[in-house]
Amino acid sequence: MKIPRPYTMQSRFLLGMAVIALTMGILLAAGFYLHMRQVLESEVKDKANLIFYQVDAVQNYVRSHLRPRMYSELNDQFVIEAMSSSYISRKVMDSIRENTGDHVYRRVAINSRNRNFEATGDERQLISFFRDNPDSSLWQGLRDVDGKEYFVMARPVRFVTSCMHCHGVVEDAPPELVSKYGNRGFGHEENSIDGLDYVGLPLTAAVSNLRGTVIYYLLIFSGSALMFFGMTNLFFKRVIANNLRALTSAFRRNIPDDKGMELLREVEHGDEVDEMIEGMEKLGRHLYENRAKLQEYATNLESMVDERTGELSHETEERQADVQLFVRLLASLNRSQTRAELWKQALPLIVERFQLESATFFCTYVSHNSYSWPENTLRPSLHEDWIKLLTDNTLLLDGPTAWIPVEPSEGVPEGILHLRREQGDHFRNGDRDMLRALGRQLGIAVENLNALDNVLRHNANLQSIFEGITDPLLLVDISGTPIMVNEAARALSTELSVGEREDGNILPYLKPVHGSDCTLNHAVQNGNFKSCEAQTEEGRTFTLNMYPVQTSSAATARIVTYIRETTAEKQMLEQVSRAEKMATVGKLASGLAHEINNPLGVILCYAELLRGGLKEADKIDDIEIIVRHTRQAQKVLKDLLNFARPKVSTDRATDIGEMACQVADVFRVQAEKKEAAIKSSCEKNLPRVYVEPQALEHIIANLLLNALDALQGPGGVIEVEASSSPDRRNVVLTISDNGTGIKEEDLPRIFEPFYTTKGVQKGTGLGLAVVYGFMDDLGGSIEASSRRYREGTIFKLTFPAAAADDSSKPGSRA
Repeated sequence: MKIPRPYTMQSRFLLGMAVIALTMGILLAAGFYLHMRQVLESEVKDKANLIFYQVDAVQNYVRSHLRPRMYSELNDQFVIEAMSSSYISRKVMDSIRENTGDHVYRRVAINSRNRNFEATGDERQLISFFRDNPDSSLWQGLRDVDGKEYFVMARPVRFVTSCMHCHGVVEDAPPELVSKYGNRGFGHEENSIDGLDYVGLPLTAAVSNLRGTVIYYLLIFSGSALMFFGMTNLFFKRVIANNLRALTSAFRRNIPDDKGMELLREVEHGDEVDEMIEGMEKLGRHLYENRAKLQEYATNLESMVDERTGELSHETEERQADVQLFVRLLASLNRSQTRAELWKQALPLIVERFQLESATFFCTYVSHNSYSWPENTLRPSLHEDWIKLLTDNTLLLDGPTAWIPVEPSEGVPEGILHLRREQGDHFRNGDRDMLRALGRQLGIAVENLNALDNVLRHNANLQSIFEGITDPLLLVDISGTPIMVNEAARALSTELSVGEREDGNILPYLKPVHGSDCTLNHAVQNGNFKSCEAQTEEGRTFTLNMYPVQTSSAATARIVTYIRETTAEKQMLEQVSRAEKMATVGKLASGLAHEINNPLGVILCYAELLRGGLKEADKIDDIEIIVRHTRQAQKVLKDLLNFARPKVSTDRATDIGEMACQVADVFRVQAEKKEAAIKSSCEKNLPRVYVEPQALEHIIANLLLNALDALQGPGGVIEVEASSSPDRRNVVLTISDNGTGIKEEDLPRIFEPFYTTKGVQKGTGLGLAVVYGFMDDLGGSIEASSRRYREGTIFKLTFPAAAADDSSKPGSRA
């Protein structure tokens, strides 16, 4: 390869390329170095934090476990090696440093007990910093330690109350410390900052390696740049020289004189670009001289030249007008939000520029709309070959009309622009380039509007999806403050706060269930999907699904929180579980009740025969015990049979309010004996319910008996209330008392067969199970709640109401 001479065009080109490459290499190396330096400092900072975590773990273990155990085992004897948190943490960290050897850990103090850990001048400066800034809990930065660069992280050591035993008054200190260290390390005041935890990590070696890596990459870049310059030199010379020689060949075919041929040979044999340019200049001068010789023969052409000059001036004015048109079109694009606005602003400018009679744009891409100027212009018909014009991107000039494809890039048409001049004023071929550029510019403008419209439409769709989710959905920061919430979240926050807040912030009202880790910090630290269960103070349960959004730091983390209420699901699962248990017991009861009832009848019969034939009082009392327990067993069997074969539905429509008031009247006498009261309130004209009156009487009586058993002493009140739901599709019967109530742990099991909280021989545990079976057979429901333990119980029974015309059925009551 021939080395170019100085000051030639080729040399200047290569020198400029070298300067550009060198500048880029230096900038890339500097950027790479700074980035790697930040990564290195981040790693060192994380390692320093890890050392502090290790120290805290050791000291916390000594304070909370080891020291109390040593005191209990050694009768207040103080063993420094096992009970001093500072001593043990230093020993542990020294062992770690001996294995790794790449960090410094010191726990120092002013007036330290061990002289080796007395704070140095640099460390005293840091202690002074924490004293001057008591709210600061950490200092970190770069420091020069023994001529080496270290990353230092320090935190204050505050002498709290637990430290005063060993660092306060010498008379109160363990004698083992006084005998070993004398009076050193004492006299510290409570809550004083007299110490420091100090961690240093070396950076010098790592930075040296980093610099070496950067230099290595610079060398590789330099070698690559040299290869690039060589190839550029060869490419430049071959391409430029060959093109110039091709140009001289064209001249040879058109220059017949000898001098011109000689100059062409000089150009062809030149090796350097400058030489070839110089030869071309000589050739140009030769042509100029020949032109001067011909000028005397062309005086008659002067008028033609003047005419051409006028045409060029006119063309220059047109080009200036074209530039002005494009500038105004760009301005109209900035003011437009839709296609219609764009064309309403652009078409008048086009009409003005080309002095047109009218201009019309046909949108053939989607809407097939058209826009014209002037606005009252009759819309022209589309060209018969408009599809071919679009597909071939063909500009058609037809006398006073022009058809211009509008497309931002080839193959992506937006429509056709139709321009019409007045009759006799035709478009010229010289207008083609301008009109084609106009079509391309308008296509780009429409494409930009489409992109903006798509962005706005997608944003609206996402907003619709976000708001359309029926469950609460929130985007919150790490502190739980909502950034974006949907309507469901706002409605739930209004409901939970009883109208106090409508910002959708639900999280303060939800507490984790069973102590589960249900915090935003935990989700961000794990970086994965987190699901947990939470509940409100009223007992409503929710499932929280937290999806962390990755960000540059935990402080700017965002969490998508999806909340779904599971209260109804839990109640349904409890009802299904209860129904399965009752079905199982029902099958067992239906199989055993008849097998046991017959032997019990025989026992009862013979026991009564024996009782009639006995005279001794003690034996009669024994027979009475047999009879009483036999009848009790028969009652249990009867409840089992009722439970196994509940028949509560009927074709007869029953008035629940009337029946409830009647049963309440029956039990008032029993309530008065306990100095209690039964209050009944039954809504008039309640919807009827298909239920056997005997079954309904059994349900109400069972609940009233339980309520009477729950009353404690005089002053007890039982309330019976019957009402209809707002839509009159259900009848609600509520029986409440102010008795002992039901414990929270017993509530889920009270409808289970044989489960009772009463004493021995005071209940079979089947009463509420039978009631539950009756309500289930009716298609209704029963719910139990307790205000608080020993503050009463509320039973709410919901019966499906009969249709309004059911009273006309046979057997129904008026």
